[in-house]
Amino acid sequence: MDQIPVPVGEIAARLGIDVYSVTLDPNISGLIKKNDSGIFEIQINNTDAAVRQRFTVCHEIGHFLLHRSYIDGHGIKDNILYRSKLSNAQEAEANRIAAALLLPWRSVKAWHLRRFAQPIDRANLRAIGEKYRASELAVGYRFGL
Repeated sequence: MDQIPVPVGEIAARLGIDVYSVTLDPNISGLIKKNDSGIFEIQINNTDAAVRQRFTVCHEIGHFLLHRSYIDGHGIKDNILYRSKLSNAQEAEANRIAAALLLPWRSVKAWHLRRFAQPIDRANLRAIGEKYRASELAVGYRFGL
């Protein structure tokens, strides 16, 4: 998939995960669980900023890919700091997957080079974020800036 911005809902759908935008407790950004039919579903907090919602979908996909055995009917709930019942290491893994899905290295690097004629740097985090519909924080995290 070379679409910009990355179609995170389509990625979830291709993995067989339903995504719902719902109003959650203000301290909860999202969750992934198995519903009564055994289908995985992601719920994202519709009160969060759009860029945060996109990252949350990717973060929950990370849990699906890496920590599926921990997901049950109660699910994995991630608070606003992406903390859950899982270990900090498992949350960090889900964050790395989320950043990689949202900001594919080759795509961002090629776009940035065409647009700015230089390697990725801190001065252009906002422009990258706007193009890929990601927060500056997520862009900085992804590229170690």
